[in-house]
Amino acid sequence: MRYTFDDGLAEPVADVSGRLALRSRRAEGGQLATVAHDGGLAVRFPPRCEHYGAESCARVILQSGPAGFLNPGRGPITYGASVLVQPEETSKGANVVQKGFSVGDSQFKLQVDGEAGRPSCVIVGTRSSSIFVALAARSVADGRWHRLACSRSNSLLTVSVDGVEAGRATIPSSLSIVNDDPLCIGGKGTSANNDQFVGAIDDVFVTRIA
Repeated sequence: MRYTFDDGLAEPVADVSGRLALRSRRAEGGQLATVAHDGGLAVRFPPRCEHYGAESCARVILQSGPAGFLNPGRGPITYGASVLVQPEETSKGANVVQKGFSVGDSQFKLQVDGEAGRPSCVIVGTRSSSIFVALAARSVADGRWHRLACSRSNSLLTVSVDGVEAGRATIPSSLSIVNDDPLCIGGKGTSANNDQFVGAIDDVFVTRIA
């Protein structure tokens, strides 16, 4: 799956294969916009809210329908996106792309969490409470575009920035990611604590390797 947003945000927002469309979900007036990037378009999310997690914060995500065919099970998977984050746009939680949840589910996720703006890759296996995180050693909240990628292969989870590995974590080779959840971009939902991404996102991809 790959989303370039070059055709704008008219819904449904299609991936390049036409297989998994996205629709926006909004709360408190959250709006999406497009910005120029690399000869095409990217999607910009709402500005940072003064009080993280407040009910009054504007929220909006892009979400697919059920996407079980993206489940990697125990197999390898790569996923990621290009992001643009200003130094003042970091926050406690900022999800770029995710499928599934960490509690009572399974999950793969890319985020740019914390005031430092360091990207990380997160996976959680089915029937497990263990959360595995590969945290990058560097920040990407510098007002420039960066290509972020997560890769799970056997017992290794890595995060890369602009094609260079920036962090890794060891995981059980038996870890399996299987759920019926949608693919979400820009946050995990529309609740007040939805980990709203602030900044711009482009070229989202998920590649499950059979």
